[in-house]
Amino acid sequence: MFAHIVALAAAPAQLAVAPLQEPAAQGQILPEAIAAVIDAALASGDTAAIETVARFARQAYPQAAQAIDQRIGIDRSKAGPLAQVVHVQPPIKASPEKQGKTATVETAQASPKWTGEGELGAFTSSGNAPGVGFVGGIKMLVEGENWRVGSSARVDYQETANVVTRDQYRLTTEPNYKFSPRGYVFGLGQYEKDRFQGFTSRYSVSGGLGYSLIAQDDAKVNVKAGPAWRRTLATNGDRETIVAGLASVDVNVKLAPSLQYVQDASAYVDAHGSTLYTLAALDSRLIGKLKARLSYMVQHETAPEPGRMATDATSRLTLAYQF
Repeated sequence: MFAHIVALAAAPAQLAVAPLQEPAAQGQILPEAIAAVIDAALASGDTAAIETVARFARQAYPQAAQAIDQRIGIDRSKAGPLAQVVHVQPPIKASPEKQGKTATVETAQASPKWTGEGELGAFTSSGNAPGVGFVGGIKMLVEGENWRVGSSARVDYQETANVVTRDQYRLTTEPNYKFSPRGYVFGLGQYEKDRFQGFTSRYSVSGGLGYSLIAQDDAKVNVKAGPAWRRTLATNGDRETIVAGLASVDVNVKLAPSLQYVQDASAYVDAHGSTLYTLAALDSRLIGKLKARLSYMVQHETAPEPGRMATDATSRLTLAYQF
């Protein structure tokens, strides 16, 4: 390659006596000495040498730049594969603003994140169905860039002398969409069944606004509120449909590397009565994703069904596994 560059440097002196040839497009001409140097570079098959010779030739004879490009193009088709790439455009770097937009698009197109948890253990309860029984539950959460959908299911079941004394189900799903770093809108759908509390089914649908009061890695507190619609089918056959209001708070605090406190509390309030619910849990990590959980649940009805107690309380000791 060095020899080609030396030859190109000496070319102007040779042109004093060298005849001109190679007429090119638009009246441009390619000096014979320059043509010979380009031909030698093409014959070598050295892509780097071809690029260097062509660049210096264009600088020395800008009026013949088109002719130089034309000759390289013609001879390139006849040269070997090494001469096929003569001029490589350097990659164009996107501006910081464009790079930021590209990163945002890639994040938005990323696959949603799925997490879940299974729970199994025993409970002891007081209220309408006192005794000891078994509890099982599962939670699922799918999250996108600014949205998420959480679902959970819980079953408390108890038999005494082959007689069912507790049969409680609770299914919940909650989608929400974040419109600011702390604010979001939510929807909530819930199904409950508890014959011993006086109803065979109770459906609740609500939605509204939520806000993250605390949003740290080791401490989170969220509050939300909005209107709600409830439909209850009592064990005596009565049906009730009513508009209510919902307010709730969720707390999640990491007390130590392997110890966590979680509490969910909600209140449905309507003209006839209210349902107050809270579930507090203390999680202790055991091995890997397995943890032990001690929880306490209280549900209070300000206007219970006839013949029913107003408050049910349940203590649970369970094992939970995250996946």
